[in-house]
Amino acid sequence: MLMLASASKARSELLAKVGIPHDVMISGVDEKVFEYSDASELVASLSLAKAKAVSEKISATEFKTASDKQINLVLGCDSVFVFQDEILGKPRDKKEAIQRWERMSSNFGFLITGHSLLFRSLSLGDNQDFNLNGLIQEVISTRVEFEELTSLEIKEYVETGEPLSCAGGFTLEGRGGIFIREINGCYSNVIGLSLPWLRKALVSIEL
Repeated sequence: MLMLASASKARSELLAKVGIPHDVMISGVDEKVFEYSDASELVASLSLAKAKAVSEKISATEFKTASDKQINLVLGCDSVFVFQDEILGKPRDKKEAIQRWERMSSNFGFLITGHSLLFRSLSLGDNQDFNLNGLIQEVISTRVEFEELTSLEIKEYVETGEPLSCAGGFTLEGRGGIFIREINGCYSNVIGLSLPWLRKALVSIEL
């Protein structure tokens, strides 16, 4: 079974929709200590840190239950939005969210997601060790183009609170989807997890 090292409900829902059995464990990684000027390096480092942190938590449980023994994959993901060469995470407050949307209106940016899949297997000897076998990692970028928004539309959208909880200040699968004109690249990557990438990664692993 796959363990998703993420607090994102959207990522978990994506896995559920395509029938991938999984559980969720929050990594507890402090994202503020990761400082990179390059967005790809940032999301790659954060996704791997999250996956490793959850792997360590799983390892510490000693695998006493049957469900624990089924965990052989740990997936970490992290997303940022790059707009005009600036890395944008979640807006700090409504004021910042409004300012962002005033800039993004009738413009475009790139949703960049780092994926780190640790694949593991259980040694069913006396020690029942939880051994790391390898890592598959990739950063995927999707171009997102926005409609031209009025000041009132921006204000009303920000008032919903949705922009404050996501990278870039919008969600494709939520209210923000109505403001997206065009997507060039992986659709699910904009939600936070590239399903085509995950499929290929899982196929490549012999479990």
